[in-house]
Amino acid sequence: MRYKGKIKDLNHIVISDPTYKKDVWCRYERNNINEKNWKVDIDIHPVEDKFEEITIKGTEFFLCIYRNSKVCQLENEGTIKTLKGIKVSETEIGMDTACVALGINDKAKDIIESQKEWQPECSLSTLTDGIFGTVKEGKLGDNIVFVWVSGYLCEDTGYSMEDIIDYLQYQLNITELEKDLQRPYIIKQEETLEKMHNIALKFKEIAKEDPKLLNFFNKDNRFSNISFAGTYLAGIAVRNEQRKSGNLEGEMEKSPYSKQQEKLIEEYTNLQAEFEKTENELENELDM
Repeated sequence: MRYKGKIKDLNHIVISDPTYKKDVWCRYERNNINEKNWKVDIDIHPVEDKFEEITIKGTEFFLCIYRNSKVCQLENEGTIKTLKGIKVSETEIGMDTACVALGINDKAKDIIESQKEWQPECSLSTLTDGIFGTVKEGKLGDNIVFVWVSGYLCEDTGYSMEDIIDYLQYQLNITELEKDLQRPYIIKQEETLEKMHNIALKFKEIAKEDPKLLNFFNKDNRFSNISFAGTYLAGIAVRNEQRKSGNLEGEMEKSPYSKQQEKLIEEYTNLQAEFEKTENELENELDM
């Protein structure tokens, strides 16, 4: 599930076990950021991990706070796409009191002030010590331009996805939070288009100088275009089916393309169908 929202003011941020002090390596804190009107994207979903006969269920989330979409975008499965030239540093978020806290501005101050409390209200209980997740900080020059956070909570903690979203919304002062119905489909379409583009380039490279194809198509140089090739083979298939049914005269036609070229055409055609299916799913989602 994807969510999007806004943060009006971002000056101070803390992501840490509340008992940690500033010098602990697995704690993230930045102050005097002095930024306004940042965007927030959240990707949250259930996960299952199997260890032999044991299945462990939980919830994983990815959070990205960023200046604008040209600088950073939260992609599929928590990956991020960033502008060239951005320096990214990472901090693992550890726990020694089976809890973790995230907060900005006044909520960051609350985390610091609760340092001597055991699992304060501003924290999430994790039921275990160790590593909660990771923070990635992106800087362009001396300016922080995004903060990316990953986190995991076991099902036994009792938190639902709605509970986690409510916690993040409150602790990070997120406004205008809403489900982003379009973004997951757009990301999937972008990934599909990239795969199609790469296959089309590979096909063109191996087909454009193929002597058999050059001879077969004579002066028609469209044969190295994968869309043309797919349409051409589809035409052969239709005509051959008509011949099998006795509705068309003439000998059965054979493909002028090699097995390798036909495999690329098939992959491209399947991806094209997948793209159209995703487009229909998005339209149905928006109509609901």
